[in-house]
Amino acid sequence: MRAIFSSRSLWGFVILGTLFLLAATGAVAGEEWFSYLPGVQRTEPAIAAEFRGLWVTRFDWTQYGQPAEPERIDEIMAQAEAAGFNAVFFQVRGAADAYYTPGLEPWAQRVSGVALGQPPDPLWDPLAYAVDQAHAHNLQLHAYLNTYPVWDNCTTVPPHTTPEHLYHLIVAEYGTVDGKPAGLQWDTSGEIHCSVYQRATPTAALVNDHLLAVITDIVTRYAVDGIHLDHTRYGGSDASCDPLSETAFGAPCFSDPAYPDWQRQQINQFMTRVYSETRQLDPDLWITATAWPIYIDQWEWGGSQGYSDYYQDSKGWLAAGSVDAITPMIYPGTYPCPYTGFWSQERWEILTADFQADRAGRYVFPGIGTGYCTFDEIAARIDLARQLGTAGQALFSYTGLAAGDYFDDLAAGPYREPAVPPPQPGRRP
Repeated sequence: MRAIFSSRSLWGFVILGTLFLLAATGAVAGEEWFSYLPGVQRTEPAIAAEFRGLWVTRFDWTQYGQPAEPERIDEIMAQAEAAGFNAVFFQVRGAADAYYTPGLEPWAQRVSGVALGQPPDPLWDPLAYAVDQAHAHNLQLHAYLNTYPVWDNCTTVPPHTTPEHLYHLIVAEYGTVDGKPAGLQWDTSGEIHCSVYQRATPTAALVNDHLLAVITDIVTRYAVDGIHLDHTRYGGSDASCDPLSETAFGAPCFSDPAYPDWQRQQINQFMTRVYSETRQLDPDLWITATAWPIYIDQWEWGGSQGYSDYYQDSKGWLAAGSVDAITPMIYPGTYPCPYTGFWSQERWEILTADFQADRAGRYVFPGIGTGYCTFDEIAARIDLARQLGTAGQALFSYTGLAAGDYFDDLAAGPYREPAVPPPQPGRRP
């Protein structure tokens, strides 16, 4: 009769028995004992899901009057990966100009270092390069665009370029009234509202169509992981009294208590359209947007309110499913040392909790400043975000981290363990 067990089989049972004994006695503590068995996959520790975003503004990677350099993008992406980030908001549009090979808007002056509309020499495409570098460093890249800004402050817009700048398209479409473009935001005195930017009025159909075309152009030409919108708001509580808005509303600006709600509706409709149309292009594309840090000042702190001072209904975007996430900008413009300003840790926690409570199944990635003179301020806010249950955070911005040399602090501290971005929230049909 043929032997039932060969010597090899017998030794196999001996080995298996030994492994079972070791597992039972804890001799292989810390390991999954069955991972040693033939044909069984070893179980790896689960990687956390947490969005760790870094804003990279156009001022972070370009310098005025100097040509932009690919090496700068190399450095930024390498440092972001080493620090533990998994996503970057990379700015590609500032004031209706392009920080990438133009499709519908002219080259930004800060790319060539020469003039608006002038291509860089030698010719290269910063966005294509940034996408490749980000992906090589295991980072998502979200193309970051300023929405309604048309030009800086109250300065003169440069002459015609190819492609034509949005300012000139607006003038050609809507003309001027008393020498002022009818399609820009006006203040209650009848002047162009231009304290920071000259902004297009959200009422202008040409502007909204143009913005959607720019976003579509980026999404179809580049392998971006998301679109991130900033300055999706009016310029201030006294904007906008432009002729287009008054005509569309049917009454002088602010003459009716319904006017602020009507203004918010203009932006809400635009955000819904962005989400709907980009989803048709790429169902996996993230749509995120910055939010003014105080939605409504229910604490009577005296700060500006997104809802009433900028007519930005960021919580409405969440409720309508018009964004995957918002990034409230809860950080200061200046950083005294030690920090004792308006945006304390206590207020940061209160504001983050306020947005988080109304996330409506979407995400809130609270913004954290990076210019503090001690890293503890950053680490404390990351910890607070985790305690509040947010799906991640976003740090503003790269330059602050570089100035404080905080990349190693992140890698050794809050971002010591790796994380991947969370799955996108459920999308509506």
